[in-house]
Amino acid sequence: MADPEYIEPTPQLRARLEQFREDHEGDPVGDIGTRVLFEEDRVRIWELHLEPGEASDLHHHDNDYYLVIQQGDLIAGIPPKSSGSDPFVARIPPEGNTVAVPGGGTEWALNVGQQPYYEVLIELKT
Repeated sequence: MADPEYIEPTPQLRARLEQFREDHEGDPVGDIGTRVLFEEDRVRIWELHLEPGEASDLHHHDNDYYLVIQQGDLIAGIPPKSSGSDPFVARIPPEGNTVAVPGGGTEWALNVGQQPYYEVLIELKT
């Protein structure tokens, strides 16, 4: 498990992320991932697959979780403007990465890279 490598977006990418926030400002909160793979009392396991340029639903993480990132090169997290937080971009190592993330965030995930993005998200319900 390693910390994400956050990168400074180019001015063009920063403008793209801000435009995305404005264009999607009224989106309803949806699912965390593409589909649920498994669920029981203690854990819910999702998968998320995004093609280049594709975004997830706006989603909220009620619980702590682990991201097991298996494929991709660049992923952006875009919180709604009302959150007061800035979008971020992370570089995915070629071998993938596992990241622990505390619950509480609301965001879209946007694949800003050239490769398909694939992760398994392990949501801790207890």
